[in-house]
Amino acid sequence: MQTKLKNFAFSFSELNIKVGLVEEAMGYGNGKSPEPFPEMIAFALDQCDELCNIQGSLLVSDNFSIDLENSIFVEGVIFKVGKKIVRQLRNVEGCALFICTAGAGIGEKSKELMAAGELVEGYILDVIGSVTVEAAIDKIQDSFEFELVNSGHKITNRYSPGYCGWALSEQKQFFELFPQNHCGISLSDSCLMNPIKSVSGIIGHGTNVGKTAYECQLCELETCIYRAIRLAKGK
Repeated sequence: MQTKLKNFAFSFSELNIKVGLVEEAMGYGNGKSPEPFPEMIAFALDQCDELCNIQGSLLVSDNFSIDLENSIFVEGVIFKVGKKIVRQLRNVEGCALFICTAGAGIGEKSKELMAAGELVEGYILDVIGSVTVEAAIDKIQDSFEFELVNSGHKITNRYSPGYCGWALSEQKQFFELFPQNHCGISLSDSCLMNPIKSVSGIIGHGTNVGKTAYECQLCELETCIYRAIRLAKGK
């Protein structure tokens, strides 16, 4: 497999996000949020086709090696991902770096609502933005997994800068492997992504790897919304 850049775009409706998934991300069970949340979530979801500009990209590379201490090398760039992630990627033969965003609109609308004192409405859109980008990268990951079927390769879980001991500051060299402002994503001086509802990271592949249930104890971020989403989905 040669190094290649694969681009994706989805409409919000393609992600098929339902009220129950948003309820779970908010900390309720599916169908268990109190009134008036279900109606408010449904109303917010109806706005999201216009608010979202969902894009993503995979940089697929076989130029990959690993230092069993704490580092991986992709396209000649070193990433000090830490021992936890190295342990999960130890049998990887190649990888895909990913970026994905829900677009700027949903985050901007959430902030606008909160600034106007509509805190609950703003919060619901904020949660939907996080659910949206997670659903989009799930779809991209599934596409990558399907593409590898004929090669006999399987994929690992995905891992992101800022999680599991991988320093967020390494976003800088990570994004240097992509075209500038690719998918409309840029980095702040503190290496946060803009639009804020964006994700980045790595997926490994190989003949002797596989996805496992996410072990959220690997990660120190107790307030991570993706933890809530994954636990709600049983991942």
